[in-house]
Amino acid sequence: MPRPWTRPGAGAWPSIALVLAAAILAGCASSPPSQAPLRGPSPAPPVGPGLAARCGPRPPDAEQPPDAWVRFDVTPQQWTAIGKRLIDVLCRQGLWRQGAGFGGNVDPDGTRFVMIHPGHSGLTARQILNRLLGRGP
Repeated sequence: MPRPWTRPGAGAWPSIALVLAAAILAGCASSPPSQAPLRGPSPAPPVGPGLAARCGPRPPDAEQPPDAWVRFDVTPQQWTAIGKRLIDVLCRQGLWRQGAGFGGNVDPDGTRFVMIHPGHSGLTARQILNRLLGRGP
């Protein structure tokens, strides 16, 4: 007849804990991955309230069709310059209220880019980028 299960004595608990820890750590053995892990996008850190809070409400007809967004790859220096002039160009020059749109991010490969939509401003996305870079009026 099999022996009934009884609770292990006080001296058995450290042994059980050691066996469990070894089993868990065995599953965590370091081995080189078959491929390097992918890095996720690294967006710029938030710098405060969004454009809507800073620039005010957008006009009702400011919806931006997806095909009018233009992507521009930028250098780290250009990224910094754009960040310094963004509120001035979009809010103070009135482009936000004319439906202009802006977005920026970093690709998994580290390429920084901005997306610009001219809205009803009468400017091209390139002209808005030039203003953001301090190259235009």
